[in-house]
Amino acid sequence: MPRFSENEKKRINEKLLTEGERLFLTHGIKKVTIDDLVKAAGIAKASFYTFYESKEYLYLDIVQNIQQTIFAELNTLLDSNSDSSSEERVLQVFEAMSKMILQYPVLIHMDTATIELIARKVSKERLSAFREQNFDAAQALLNHGVRFSCDIQTVSHAFQAIYHSWMYLRDQGEQIQSTVTNIILRGVVSQIVIK
Repeated sequence: MPRFSENEKKRINEKLLTEGERLFLTHGIKKVTIDDLVKAAGIAKASFYTFYESKEYLYLDIVQNIQQTIFAELNTLLDSNSDSSSEERVLQVFEAMSKMILQYPVLIHMDTATIELIARKVSKERLSAFREQNFDAAQALLNHGVRFSCDIQTVSHAFQAIYHSWMYLRDQGEQIQSTVTNIILRGVVSQIVIK
């Protein structure tokens, strides 16, 4: 197996992430093969396994990198809106997240079936690390002074339920999606955010 310099490793990994995102978006995780990924990245098949155990691990890295970008932007937003009420800050975060998610179509295609497929192929530890990152939005709000009436895990799951509702409603048209999601969000916020 070839040895790569640190610069080569970084370049190849970036190429795998970029090409993986493109291929997963175009064909879906089920149809993309390791052969497709290595051809697009311009590396040997054996070299792929230097970076990832399987395509599912690559997929998780792609999604987590995007999530980290989104969470960094949310922290910037929260830093800039400290004068707003806690409820308003949560609403602003959700509005910003919806816009950011639309910039990353791979997130839009990450549904329950995809998560179940990945869960069967990756270690419990890796899946746990992925799921824990989903707490980051709720944790960012807490770190910026928003107080909740329940624990952070419950808050995170409530936010995920709103996100899944938003995703489910995307086929109903933007007006319905926005109106229904706003009703659900405002109801949840009124129950869990301490004024």
